[in-house]
Amino acid sequence: MKSASYMNFENDFASFWIKRGVLFFIYKEDVDINLPIAMQIVSDRLKLQKGKAYPVLCDIRGVKNIDMNARRYFAAEGSIFIKAVALISDTPLSHIFSEIYVKGNTPPIPTKIFNEDTEALTFLSEFAS
Repeated sequence: MKSASYMNFENDFASFWIKRGVLFFIYKEDVDINLPIAMQIVSDRLKLQKGKAYPVLCDIRGVKNIDMNARRYFAAEGSIFIKAVALISDTPLSHIFSEIYVKGNTPPIPTKIFNEDTEALTFLSEFAS
């Protein structure tokens, strides 16, 4: 794992870094997320952020499965220090996960689904500081 001083982190499930006021979060291929994994991901993200809120570009194309408890955790405790989320999903499976998350868990922060980074970054730019 790289040091937070370089403004990026990596664990077994994702890589994430801060660039130009946006937190980029890319899941690795074929990740299966349950509640303990979701808790570790959020814990690692919070270490990187050091108490500062960011808009998040979250590329979920590598997620193979995410269980209900993990989705609920991300929508509640997982929203701490996040200004807005742009979910990147350009596959049928990742789009289904995104729709279930947004509609089923009603995250407390602005959350939208995009097919590519450019549109997502335009959406997040209004939340970047």
